Amino acid sequence: MKRQHLLHLDLKTVYSYGDQLLFELVRQTFNAWGDGAYFDVTTTSPFRQEATASLVDDINENFDAVVIGGGGIFPRRTNAMPASGWQWNITTELLARLRKPVIVFGAGNPAPFDPERHNPVFRRHINQTMAQSIFFGLRSTGAVDDMRAWLDEPAAATQLTLQPCPTTIGRVLLPGLAGAGPATEQRIGVQVGLETAHVDSGLAPDAIFPRLREIVLGLQGDGWDVEFLGHKRADMAFFRRYGEELGLTGRALYGAPSVLFDGVRTYARLPLVLGARGHSQMIPFGLGNIPLSLGTNDKIRYFAHEIGHPEFLVDPWSEDLADVALARVREVSARRAELHAELAATQQRFVDTTRANLATIYERLTGETVTADLVPYSDRELSLAQASWTQDYERRRLVEAAEAASTGVARQEGGGVVPGAAPAPAATRAPAPSGTTAGAGIKAMVPPGLRKRLRRIRRLARR
Repeated sequence: MKRQHLLHLDLKTVYSYGDQLLFELVRQTFNAWGDGAYFDVTTTSPFRQEATASLVDDINENFDAVVIGGGGIFPRRTNAMPASGWQWNITTELLARLRKPVIVFGAGNPAPFDPERHNPVFRRHINQTMAQSIFFGLRSTGAVDDMRAWLDEPAAATQLTLQPCPTTIGRVLLPGLAGAGPATEQRIGVQVGLETAHVDSGLAPDAIFPRLREIVLGLQGDGWDVEFLGHKRADMAFFRRYGEELGLTGRALYGAPSVLFDGVRTYARLPLVLGARGHSQMIPFGLGNIPLSLGTNDKIRYFAHEIGHPEFLVDPWSEDLADVALARVREVSARRAELHAELAATQQRFVDTTRANLATIYERLTGETVTADLVPYSDRELSLAQASWTQDYERRRLVEAAEAASTGVARQEGGGVVPGAAPAPAATRAPAPSGTTAGAGIKAMVPPGLRKRLRRIRRLARR
């Protein structure tokens, strides 16, 4: 048995809660399988930062494979990289120099393939990535079908499969934060994300906010304690406008390093969530609670179908949105016990799929067949993960402040780098299961004596 040392390509953001949590849980999923005996995922590198030859050489020398994901890393008009057509900022030439296999894990939805308007850069790059992958797991069967349409030889892509987002198995990975069982209070979370695509399609604040206000008033009239959740600053626009009038509790899941796990605690205590972001659905589902969805995009629609409940979807463009949403809440609330049992069985299927996929990855890397359980982090390991996250969070804040001072332009919300600004410098490893940033020449950045101490601390953390 050989523990596989994997480099995690992830996204460092201080703005979007779903991205903050899911990348941490990707690492925890690998490290939890077999209680850390088979995978070591403690080093990361930002996939949006331009890949260099020295980084590729470092991976070839020091790692057994590369993990990229999860999250919505496939084409979006605001952040696709010219080199690839998606968010992994590596040219096909450098990708060809990578001798270690690629693992895509729990990633999101590619754009549906349109033969008349497809992106040739993305198609070429994704076919090469697929060819160099030993595992290509997307978070819904709908996403798998969409990706298959982009492939030159879809029948040959046996590595393309379903891998649920790790946030959907949060109760297994974070049992101490999830609580003893599904929440039962008369409390509901409301979450609305208004991205550019939503606004362009008719969900501008002036159009949807009055109907959302009707929903909140109706929920309160039914006796619900309504909490308003924001994954990003823009999400809180409704709360800023109507929160005081409606007597809402507002919970901002951004702006402080503690939200990494505090957000899990927040979602764990909400029996129902009516949300419009993918992770406002996946996180509560993963904690055993019931996700109702404003069906604004394929990610949300695919997830509702994946868990077997398309009726959880509410059409946000319907004229009678408030009436439909309230009726759906009442129907679901009356079936809480039944739905909790059913969703728990679905989550177990996601857990079984994840365990089987990790076994497949390990076998394809080593040739060894292993069966193992997911063993969640200890309290000490979670503390180390939080400490590492806090350190990295504060470093990113300082980098953003320096960029804003030098360029006169603040970093864009959502973590995107302002065009022309220098990328954030890589940091050295830190002694935490959650990992830290890797860049070119990872080992050369850390003195041998310190590397030995960090390895010893990680071993102690697993006792």
